[in-house]
Amino acid sequence: MAATYFDLRLSHYRYTLKNTLRGLDKALLAVVAALQFILTAIVMVLLIGLGQALTTLVRDGTDFVARVAVIGAWQAASFVLLRALRDATFMPRPRAFFDALPVRPADKLRADLSLSLASYSLLWLPVGWVLADPLHQAPGTLPAMLASLLELAALSLCLNVTLLRGARGAAGLALCVLGYALAAGPGIAAESARAACTLLAAALCWRSYLPARVRPAAAPRRSAAMDRLALDSGLVLPLLFNELRSNLLLRLGFIAAALIGCLAVIHFRTNDTSTASVVVFVAAVAALALYTLPALCRTTLLDKLPFLAGQPAFAARMRGWLYAIPSLLFITAVAVSWPFDHSGRAWRDGGVFAILFVLGVIGARLRWNPTRWAMPFATMISVIILAAMT
Repeated sequence: MAATYFDLRLSHYRYTLKNTLRGLDKALLAVVAALQFILTAIVMVLLIGLGQALTTLVRDGTDFVARVAVIGAWQAASFVLLRALRDATFMPRPRAFFDALPVRPADKLRADLSLSLASYSLLWLPVGWVLADPLHQAPGTLPAMLASLLELAALSLCLNVTLLRGARGAAGLALCVLGYALAAGPGIAAESARAACTLLAAALCWRSYLPARVRPAAAPRRSAAMDRLALDSGLVLPLLFNELRSNLLLRLGFIAAALIGCLAVIHFRTNDTSTASVVVFVAAVAALALYTLPALCRTTLLDKLPFLAGQPAFAARMRGWLYAIPSLLFITAVAVSWPFDHSGRAWRDGGVFAILFVLGVIGARLRWNPTRWAMPFATMISVIILAAMT
């Protein structure tokens, strides 16, 4: 049975996500085990916060400022999430090849919308919170709330898809979202205006998929300084910023989420936080997220350009950058979290995980298989012990 266009897109989606998470599977398990309390707090804050915000959106008496704030928060969250999964969802690199094939616009639209809905995964939790109404704060009937939420999801989806595809019509879609925010209150007129904004957004999104006049491609700008830097780094920088960009951003996202989660827990805690430790958690996540990066960069680069292994000078040039960049990122993560730490033991906590990070880098580079389990296990035990001493 011949594969359809959607089947190809779905296979690419799964393959890209698998590559994006490459080298992070064991680390993710360790992070979930070691930071269970913080992760639970983050999920609950996001779920309840966005859920309550969406509940105010479907109320009739919500003022304009609050309505705009809720819609803006949903739009920002959905765009960030979809942008993080852009390579998997929209397949930008081979798009020019598929655009040259006789693929129907309806098939492209179906694939983009279906995969975008899958990439929205976390955002469906607050929507479920509103519909389930566990606090019994339902402002209206279920069909009315469902219609409002579907309109908001459709508007944000059309705008995000158009923006991330670089297609025409984004300005018109932004006006549709603004019009939806302005059409507040009950009544047939307001409901009709919101429905009209949604339908107009759907029409503009569909129009962006129709064939248009082909514009000549602009010649890519090249910089001699950047080319020189790429060669001096042994092609490590181009590899990180292109081939492994999504993988690197995901690792940095985990570190940022750990820091934000710690600050959120400290802010919402009702007991004393004068001895709260932040470095211990951020350094643990940074060590787990970054220790496989040097080995991953080296393996990926030599797999794509195997002849570099026979160039000793080039390999030596590559080696310094392979270890310098992850080490700098680890140090930066600890330094950023340092001012928020009140445990008085930041030096000790940072030093313990710095040692674990170095040992993990060495084990991963030597391809010592037990490192994949020993590193997450040692990090988890260290977090438990150090956090208990705070």
